[in-house]
Amino acid sequence: MSQDVNGLGRHYLQAESYGASAFCFYRAILEDPNNGNAWNGLVLSLSLMRRENDAQTILARFARHPLPYDKDMVTFALMMYQQSPLAMSEWVRAMSIRFGVNAQEREAFTQMAEDLELNYTDLVSRHGEEVLKEQGMFSLEEFADRKIELDWLMSEPIDTVYGVIQTWLEDPESVLSAVRMLCMMPDVRSEKLLRRVCRNEEVDGKTRTHALLALRWLGVRGNARIHKMEESFVINLDNPVPELTVSVPTAYKPVLDRMKLWIAKQQGVVTEEEYEQHASTDEVDLPAELADKLEQADVPSVLQEVVHALIRSAYDQYYPLVPGIRGTRQWSIALLMLMKDYAVGVMNAWPYGEIEKDETAVLHRNWIISASRDFYDNIEIARKLRESQLG
Repeated sequence: MSQDVNGLGRHYLQAESYGASAFCFYRAILEDPNNGNAWNGLVLSLSLMRRENDAQTILARFARHPLPYDKDMVTFALMMYQQSPLAMSEWVRAMSIRFGVNAQEREAFTQMAEDLELNYTDLVSRHGEEVLKEQGMFSLEEFADRKIELDWLMSEPIDTVYGVIQTWLEDPESVLSAVRMLCMMPDVRSEKLLRRVCRNEEVDGKTRTHALLALRWLGVRGNARIHKMEESFVINLDNPVPELTVSVPTAYKPVLDRMKLWIAKQQGVVTEEEYEQHASTDEVDLPAELADKLEQADVPSVLQEVVHALIRSAYDQYYPLVPGIRGTRQWSIALLMLMKDYAVGVMNAWPYGEIEKDETAVLHRNWIISASRDFYDNIEIARKLRESQLG
């Protein structure tokens, strides 16, 4: 039976129905905890839905079982535990004794574990273990013991689950949690409820977009209707236009590249001439040589994450009424403005100099920030907190 469920999970995964695939892989693991293929598929499904916390938990549980070595899982772990040196050290030690690990890999894992343990010990000495745990730096056992949505979904009668979800859907504070759950419940009731959310203008606009994406992850194809700004739109879930994604839409890649190109120019990694030659083009990809230079630019990951979050917020709020990306230079300036405001207000540091002024870029910035109304309020709170700590 577990092999049948596992095969169905792979079918859903290939069809980009990640919620349905996660459900199938989890069931396959319940039926056979030694099904390595199902563990791999579950972590992949959760990762593609950007459910990093759930993926961390499943990776930790995977380490508990004496399954054969799986190189793919190492890639996942390096990504999911990059901010958790203790868990990562324990995870690679568990892998070092797996069947199928060669001597070179075992030695590499052992060395990595020792380095991570030293790193964690240093962090404890400087900050204390309690502070690190508050930041989410848990042990592997603590990660494994966390409860995830699929645990609850599989442990309760399905009618009980739907009863609770129905209550959540009526509460503005929990409707997004209901949507997240429904995408992993392959049942006609889930489709019906998600379609209803998409059409309900009393629900937050971002949540309606997530409900549309949840339909796709559930395995629904064909047309779906979403209401935004007192208009009704029909989206083809086989090939959604505009793009329907949980990541930064691909249309913004050229903009993000130009943003990095400007910072690379300010850092002396690329020349003024190289910047001017490519900053105003709308080409999807920069020349390979220039793209390699961008990798040398030092753009703090936290600043990039802030920009990504702001883009996602605006895209989700207004979808499908999102602007086409033309004039990548102006869009990149808009992102740089927001990045600078965050860096100065929260980090008290912006070493890149003045950003060029552009009226169109200001309009783009205003559109992006309109979906994150607390952005500047949060920056001001962080600034005051920093100043109070400095006395």
